[in-house]
Amino acid sequence: MSRSTFSGPVKSGTNRYSPTKNVGTTVLTQSTAFAFTAAGTTTNTFYIPAASKILSITFDTTSAFTGGTGAVTVGNVAAGTQYASSTTVTSGGRATPTLTAAQLTNMLSTPIDVAAANSQQASSAIAVTAVAGAGVTAGSLVVTITYIQSDDRSSYDTQ
Repeated sequence: MSRSTFSGPVKSGTNRYSPTKNVGTTVLTQSTAFAFTAAGTTTNTFYIPAASKILSITFDTTSAFTGGTGAVTVGNVAAGTQYASSTTVTSGGRATPTLTAAQLTNMLSTPIDVAAANSQQASSAIAVTAVAGAGVTAGSLVVTITYIQSDDRSSYDTQ
């Protein structure tokens, strides 16, 4: 299988420069998976381009938690709630967090958590913390973040 990787944001449309421009930014996703065989807390961190706008967060419980409960938070640090407060994910199926006004504001432009030599290549950490309560013997969860990369090249340009 081949892959292509390139800098973004990726824009698409037929009319880029006139007053009736119709270009839009490509929607991107990243996912992280958790498998539980015992109670405990696990944090998976992935990275998106700094200044990205998070559009949605989904929690897909692909195997229901047995013998206990499960919950998940999303922030820019382990157990953080900057993007999503604790959401129960015990039963199978899809769940979406109830977002506060502060979380929605945070999702409008993610901060630089990992600096780079070129500020336009800086990243934002997305820490997903899943907690399996006492007695859990099984459970699987996939967390997906949907986002768009900022087109404001001056957002983090320090030159």
